[in-house]
Amino acid sequence: MYGLLRNYTWEVFHFMDPRKGRSIAKGKRSATQPTLTFPLNEAFEIFYNAKKAEGMRDSTLKNDYIANWRYFYDWMAENYPQVVNVNEVTSEHIRSYVNYMSSKPKYSGIHNREVDEKLSANTVTSRLRTLRTFFNFLSSEGMITVNPVSNVKTPRRDQKDRVTFSDEEMRRILEAPDTTTFAGLRDRTLMYLLADAGLRINEALNLTTEHLNVKGRCLELPAWMNKNRKPRVVPISAEVVRELLTLINENRQYFDTDHIFVANYGEPLKAAHFRKRLKEHAEKAGVNPALAYPHQFRSYFCTTFLLNGGDLFTLQRIVAHANIETTRGYARMNDEHTRQQHSQFSPLARLGLSRVNKRRK
Repeated sequence: MYGLLRNYTWEVFHFMDPRKGRSIAKGKRSATQPTLTFPLNEAFEIFYNAKKAEGMRDSTLKNDYIANWRYFYDWMAENYPQVVNVNEVTSEHIRSYVNYMSSKPKYSGIHNREVDEKLSANTVTSRLRTLRTFFNFLSSEGMITVNPVSNVKTPRRDQKDRVTFSDEEMRRILEAPDTTTFAGLRDRTLMYLLADAGLRINEALNLTTEHLNVKGRCLELPAWMNKNRKPRVVPISAEVVRELLTLINENRQYFDTDHIFVANYGEPLKAAHFRKRLKEHAEKAGVNPALAYPHQFRSYFCTTFLLNGGDLFTLQRIVAHANIETTRGYARMNDEHTRQQHSQFSPLARLGLSRVNKRRK
């Protein structure tokens, strides 16, 4: 790509052409090639356009690449204003930025929003991942001679058990919406679907009537709707099919739309609006609002599927995880289930010495 931009220097010896009286160049080209320099934002623009040409999703380009680059660029401008070209960034700059993020208060610099809580390890890892992708691209394109992230390791972080709804909490939050209203019926149907199918919120909100296969009792999602860009069939229960058909009939009474989940004026429902409604339902149900976000339904589905005896590979196919290790993360059982399993299958239980098993008899 940049081969056309490279200039070669020549060892020039001036000789006079006796025939024409003009200077001529003789000798070999120098083996040393000049290093091209790119201002920071210009290099990022080249990277951005390349990723866009590769078909990267707009959400990834905007929410990951542009946002994370802006954080790094602003930090460099404030702390290292003398660094203006991309080949001047060193591994020391990257490590200093990682240390800064690890100690930075959440929402710092935003009036009335700053809190004592630090940026999460996931946020730090995500921003570093963007820089790693960016500089690896520049290195592969020959735009930098030294890759500043090649020896920078991702910070270690403690693994935490996944926390999701209990069965009782799920039952209460599903009963919270007032289904005598259109919005309440829509919210309950959406929660039923998320808990039953493990969909991502954007996958659910993009559903139209053509994606619902009533006879097959499944959702047929085209490639463009899925994160892995592969078509996918998601089974759903008969109860959820009935809920969806009820909502579709309700939609048709008021709106001319094929979207299944719509707002009160008929436009497609936005994820931010549903998140707000979900917190209201959680407070009404006495469920911790901190747990009340759409992805928790996906976590609940995955965890419950495995606890009920489902296998990892089937679950991976249903929820479209690219890596089986992501699916395996949901196999961590809750403490109560672990205690029950230990009581039932401990060596003392087999020897008939467990009081729990004696009481059961």
